[in-house]
Amino acid sequence: MRRILEREGKYVPDMSMAGGFINETQMFKAIAMSNFGGNHGKGPFVKSITMARSPLTAAMKSLYFTELAEKGRLPRDFANKYGNDPEKFFIAAEELKTEYGAKVGNEIPWSAVGVYTYLYERLGIGLKQMLAGSRKFKLDLIDRGDIASLSKLASEVTGIPMLHELEADMFEEILLS
Repeated sequence: MRRILEREGKYVPDMSMAGGFINETQMFKAIAMSNFGGNHGKGPFVKSITMARSPLTAAMKSLYFTELAEKGRLPRDFANKYGNDPEKFFIAAEELKTEYGAKVGNEIPWSAVGVYTYLYERLGIGLKQMLAGSRKFKLDLIDRGDIASLSKLASEVTGIPMLHELEADMFEEILLS
């Protein structure tokens, strides 16, 4: 669809990708795959990742563990490792308390703190680490050259070379320089 619209000189809208995304590597790949390089400096066509199940799971598990803490029924191993109080076992609680004060845990429910923690601490920091590893520090800079296919079928379908093909080109370049 994108290529047809672009070829015909039509407007190509930004896209959001959805479908079972749960971690930063999947997000990175979807965005990188959508950057064909000839996008007139606009970067990847996929500008956002739509998620449902994993943030909902973070909210529900946060609510569940908060309820267990209120009843004094947290698993012993969990309580020993992370504490008995949501202010202790949510890693973003202190940061959010500094910003929002007493609203955290009251107006801002612990389930929201859990979703924030998942999106910011887990996905956000993980994505930043992947960007740093690829030496590209903004999402609009990643492209198809930052990923490799691991199977022949994937390479045929996407046009993205297999890992050993990437290394072969690099090895030859090193030898001849």
